[in-house]
Order: sequence, then structure tokens, then C-alpha cells
Amino acid sequence: MKAVLFGISLILTLTYMSGKYIFLTSASDHTVPGISHWLACPCECPMVLEDCHMSCGLSWKNLIGEKLKAGLSKEDIVSYFYKRFGREALLTPAQRVAGKWYQVTRGGYPAGEMALFGVIVLVWTSLLYLLLLTGYEKIISMRKK
Repeated sequence: MKAVLFGISLILTLTYMSGKYIFLTSASDHTVPGISHWLACPCECPMVLEDCHMSCGLSWKNLIGEKLKAGLSKEDIVSYFYKRFGREALLTPAQRVAGKWYQVTRGGYPAGEMALFGVIVLVWTSLLYLLLLTGYEKIISMRKK
């Protein structure tokens, strides 16, 4: 049962952290990274614009910066990109997952950051495992009484 609880803990931790990394951003909606999180890279690659460092992505990020300086909101800027470039400018959840996976599998992260991610996953998995194990043991002990 301990192996099952550990497996559940690992799956829950990875699901939460992956979901948070893929779908949420810590950047404000009033910044270039915050707005570029919602747009697709304009070239043929499947990247999310916030992760793109090629000239095509940088030109779009510069355009976002200009629109922010002009006083436009995130909604106005995203709407502008949709009207000017069409649906290809906006990300679907499937495109977001594919873009983040593309970045990870193409060496987009240094080994140190990946090791830190592994340590964080291990710590949170261990904490969740201990919590689940404690709860399971309490339930078992209550049933025996």
C-alpha cells in the first residue's frame, strides 16, 4: 500500500506542477511576459510566445511593449493580435502543452534548473506521501477499534 500511496503522491505532484507551469504565469498582465503567455509564436515552431527568443517572437514582444506603452490593456493587445493575425496568434490548451513540451525536449532548460525541478518534485512528493500515509494509518487504526 505504501508504494501505491507514493505513486499517487508522485502523480498528484507532477500533475499540479505541470499544470501550474503550463497554464499559469507569475508575470503581471501589464508586462510583456504576462501578455506573451497567451499568444503563439508567429513562426512555424510550436512554442508559446513567452518562451520564444527568435527574431519573429522578439518582434511580436516588441510590438506588445509598444502597445503597453501606448496604454492598451492585455485584452486590447490580445484582441489586436487576433484581429491582425487571426486565430493562429492565440493559443489553445493543446498548443500550449505542445509548446512547453517542445521547449523542454529541445534543450530549452539548463541541467541545473532541471535538477532543481527534480528536487522540488521529490520534496513535495515526499510531503504529500507522508500526509497520505498518516491519513491512511489513522483510518486503519479507527477501523480496528
